[in-house]
Amino acid sequence: MSTEKNYIDGDWLYDIETYPNCFTLAISSSDGKHVRVFEVSDRMNQTQEILNCLRYLAQKKQRMVGFNNLGFDYPVLHAIMEQAKEAKRNNVEYVIDASWVYDIAMAQIQTARDGFAKVIKSEDEIIQQIDLFKINHFDNKAKATSLKILEFNMRSENIEDLPFPVGKHLTNEEIDVLKFYNLHDVAETKKFYHHNVGAIKLREDLTNKYGFNCMNLSDTDIGTRFFMQKIEKVKPDAFYKQTPYGRQKKQTKRNKIVIKDCLFDYLKFETEHFKSLHKWFSQQVIIETKGVFSDIEESKLGDLSKYCEMVTKKVKFKSKPTEKDLTLFKKEHPLGWVEEQELKVMEIVRDSDGNIVKEDYLDDNGVLKSRSKKVPKVSYYGCYNIAETLNVVFKDFRVDLGVGGLHGAKRGTIKETETHSIMSYDVASMYPNIAIANRVYPEHLGESFCDSYEDFYNERKKFPKGTPENLAIKLGLNSVYGKSNDKYSPFLDAMYTMKITINGQLSLCMLMEQIVLRCNARLIMANTDGFEFYIEKSKEDLAKSIVADWEKVVGLQMELAMYKAMYVRDVNNYLSVYDDSSVKMKGAYEYLDLAWHKNFSALVIPMSVYKHVIEGIDYRKFINEHKDAYDFMLRVKVPRNCSLVLVDEESETEKKLQNVCRYYPSVEGGKLIKIMPPLEGSVDFRRMSVESNWKVKPCNNMKEFDWNIDYDYYIQEIEKLIEPFNQQITWEE
Repeated sequence: MSTEKNYIDGDWLYDIETYPNCFTLAISSSDGKHVRVFEVSDRMNQTQEILNCLRYLAQKKQRMVGFNNLGFDYPVLHAIMEQAKEAKRNNVEYVIDASWVYDIAMAQIQTARDGFAKVIKSEDEIIQQIDLFKINHFDNKAKATSLKILEFNMRSENIEDLPFPVGKHLTNEEIDVLKFYNLHDVAETKKFYHHNVGAIKLREDLTNKYGFNCMNLSDTDIGTRFFMQKIEKVKPDAFYKQTPYGRQKKQTKRNKIVIKDCLFDYLKFETEHFKSLHKWFSQQVIIETKGVFSDIEESKLGDLSKYCEMVTKKVKFKSKPTEKDLTLFKKEHPLGWVEEQELKVMEIVRDSDGNIVKEDYLDDNGVLKSRSKKVPKVSYYGCYNIAETLNVVFKDFRVDLGVGGLHGAKRGTIKETETHSIMSYDVASMYPNIAIANRVYPEHLGESFCDSYEDFYNERKKFPKGTPENLAIKLGLNSVYGKSNDKYSPFLDAMYTMKITINGQLSLCMLMEQIVLRCNARLIMANTDGFEFYIEKSKEDLAKSIVADWEKVVGLQMELAMYKAMYVRDVNNYLSVYDDSSVKMKGAYEYLDLAWHKNFSALVIPMSVYKHVIEGIDYRKFINEHKDAYDFMLRVKVPRNCSLVLVDEESETEKKLQNVCRYYPSVEGGKLIKIMPPLEGSVDFRRMSVESNWKVKPCNNMKEFDWNIDYDYYIQEIEKLIEPFNQQITWEE
């Protein structure tokens, strides 16, 4: 058992709470030996204790660690310390005013809502700050994660939130509750801090090594800064220029991109499927990158339409289309057509003058009578085909292409046999190596970019896989591709983006085509930088030689893995068993080592699927015998402008819940309802069920948990995940 401590001496975890008549500061040493909560209110004013604490931290060069403290807590504390310094200069006794602190806090929150959160520069900090929110890149929309969500993910016993709304004037009893929650949040922040000690130590080492402060940078930002520093050593003015208005980013902005100018000369194909794809790319001129490879109409696909899966879109005409209507429709959709749809609704027939047409009929008594003639009403639709995403179907395998990379998958189960293997190839660091091997660079950075990129890539090899250094450099290498298409980045050059992604996808298509044609292999899955295929064992060596020849042509390197079996729902959700029996889990089938921003809900579900599919354990037996209550917990989060309620259908009452709610399906319980603001023009709040077919019990405090679980919910969800594996992967001839 490791005896290495998971904290750093001199770090202090903290959190503040602000209300109009109360301000509290809770703080704990990283080892947990010293914990305090200070109060400023009508009943107690601990201004001096707070200032003494902060002076001690500043004088001893200690660090304060928080969660989103750079965006909220520290600017408030900084304002207090600056005001205290001003009072001292004027020889005036300083007393913190809770209402003033509250106003400062609200102003700080407003700057964040306006999109320009006021932050204190690191060089201006009186006490050095570490922000776990920033380090984990939770300020990225795709990874946005609150402390309450982390408490759920860390399996905290209590994830209850403050029961008081912002702006409430608190009673003495409520202030006591506030202090309890303030200390609780610090304890939870400390718990998350322990998971981040390695990342903090890495940032200490890198700050000392590279000479710039990266203590609050995400791994990706660290890698990007390292790379920029490397380029600036060769080309000092590479990224910024001085203007009369200050420092300005250098970028390469383009009005259009001629894709033919992006394509590498080595791209060659044998089948009409991929030849038509190559030809289609060579004919494109784009003015933007977003959505450029989606919703492509058949008339714009050319020869590729013969090998592309499309869907039919329909536009309803108000009435039977006139020649003018048809001309306009055909102009917009050259390969479109019109369909008539007979409805159940009947309509009266009128002649050319608008008069009602009559018809004779015999009634039940055989008497001849007259009535208005009616016929089924007809609706008219203009129809046309589109490819929702650019794709090509080759040997019963659909490959989708886009700015983010290619992907495709066969659904079902496939296993190696005595005669056939499952081979998997991935390109090593695909995007960086395409740039390095083919001398691709953002125009404003010049060709020296490629040399620096290669040096940076080689530097990564000095650190073992799995180390933080290796990860930071890897993320930095890969981030260049994304930042080349970011209008706020000094790497911006959309032509660089297109060269990397299009050639990367076509290069893989070139290799897949050769593997299939020459080895009679069948494609199972393809995703961004690699693919899997089913092949006769006698042809494995041939496949390896084809890959080796391809590597020489394109300048990339492949990494080979062998699978015993693959269980595929789709390209992002699957289980794969390597030849050494280790298992790769993706998407809905993951339950180990999840990233902190992922949803840790009901992990017993993917766990049961794994036990059933990989280990052959009956999932019903496993889930009924499983005794870790946290694995059954789910969570829901609603925005601030929404609310959650639990409805008791028997008593017809509802109870308001907190916006981050932990719960579990229960035989007893209520219906969980999300209440959303009215739509524009309406005054009615919208109500939407969460787990609409099931009763649930909130369980923000695990002391309230009982084992009255509704196992049917979990079994249903397990069976949904297993169902795709019930069919064997096959291919049509």
